[in-house]
Amino acid sequence: MKERHWNSLVAAVRRGQCVLVLGPEVPAAWSGPAAASGTVVDALAAALAGELAEDGRRPVGHTLAALAQQYEDSEGFGASALRAEAARFYRDASCAPSPVHEMLAALPFPLVLTTTQDDLLLRALQAAGKAPLAQRYHLRGDRRENPEFALPGVPQAPLLYHLFGRAVEPASLVLSENDVLDFLIAIVAENPPLPNSLLRELKKPGQSFLFVGFGIRHWHLRVLLKVILRSLAVGAGGNAIAAEPLRALAEGEREDTILFYQRGTRIEVEDSDIESFLRGLGERFAAEGGYIGESVPAGRRARVFVSYAREDHELAARLHQALQAAHFDPWMDREALVGGEDWDLHIETELQGTDFTLVLYTPTFARKTDSYVNKELALARRRALNVRGSFLIPLATRPAGELAEVRELAEYQQLPLRDDSFDADVAKLVSTMAREMQRRQR
Repeated sequence: MKERHWNSLVAAVRRGQCVLVLGPEVPAAWSGPAAASGTVVDALAAALAGELAEDGRRPVGHTLAALAQQYEDSEGFGASALRAEAARFYRDASCAPSPVHEMLAALPFPLVLTTTQDDLLLRALQAAGKAPLAQRYHLRGDRRENPEFALPGVPQAPLLYHLFGRAVEPASLVLSENDVLDFLIAIVAENPPLPNSLLRELKKPGQSFLFVGFGIRHWHLRVLLKVILRSLAVGAGGNAIAAEPLRALAEGEREDTILFYQRGTRIEVEDSDIESFLRGLGERFAAEGGYIGESVPAGRRARVFVSYAREDHELAARLHQALQAAHFDPWMDREALVGGEDWDLHIETELQGTDFTLVLYTPTFARKTDSYVNKELALARRRALNVRGSFLIPLATRPAGELAEVRELAEYQQLPLRDDSFDADVAKLVSTMAREMQRRQR
């Protein structure tokens, strides 16, 4: 790859302006009887072939799509059985994230598009100390089953969007050749459409893309990649690079493959072993100084005051940590106050200089009538009168009707902050505050 392409890629990764597009040809770390298998899709294909053979049928084809189609078409099997078998395989597979997953997880990708259906990258990101969020495209659903969602837009809380569905939701899986064709038709026809929030992020000016593990030795995967490139306008503003080992191809086929990518798109193909390529990218990334984030016109992080009942300190601390990871500047009394400071004066001063006040609306808070959290709420309500737009945001930890009404919060738009969907709720909160900051700066 030319040095200028390396420089552009590293600069985009450092700014958090590079989308990772992950294909199915990334090897897993296997244990047990499947240790000889490299990728998850190869292992699933072998499992389907084994079932067909046990039923007295001769498996035809080598790709997952071909074997899945035979499985779907065979009497006594069918589409529902295919998806159920795939879900069972993913649930029971003895595999773990590989070094490739770990190297990808170490890099600051705020958004990952993937055709994989497993959770290996999700697990690698969690092991790297990040808080990834997972969404999926539901080919067989409608707009209600492909809803809008908030994108945190930060590498510490990356979004993984599964184009071919997720194993935890068998009805969403794209497996057979017919499924792949239906997927391509649906994407081009926008029926069902991809979420606008995702499309806006993909089409941001200057956005770059790194394609890894698409297995372009398979023709249907080449077509899939080209459809993604064209339909989503990928590579129109920034750079697009595909890291794929092509040395095993005959010279003529290798040249045809590279030309296929480049016709009508702006994509460079790096003919390299994926692990070696990522190791080189990681070394260049570190040598340049690592992650610097996108430039922020305001030149500072938004300040956030976290108001909470003392009994809810653990939840407040968890929220404080999540906000720091999302590049906000949160403040909570036990984090910032030190012995000897004037508590009243410090809190009042902090509230006057903050951009947002978040109130943890919990059952404990709802019972408070004369405590510091009530005083903080009164001060925040007074401050809200002088701030244009959303300033005071109650975070409800229970569904509507399960929390005692707090009259002082009735006029403010609440957002959820539930324990069983904490990361997704924080992502929505982060997106809301980021949009509000952008609006204030106009």
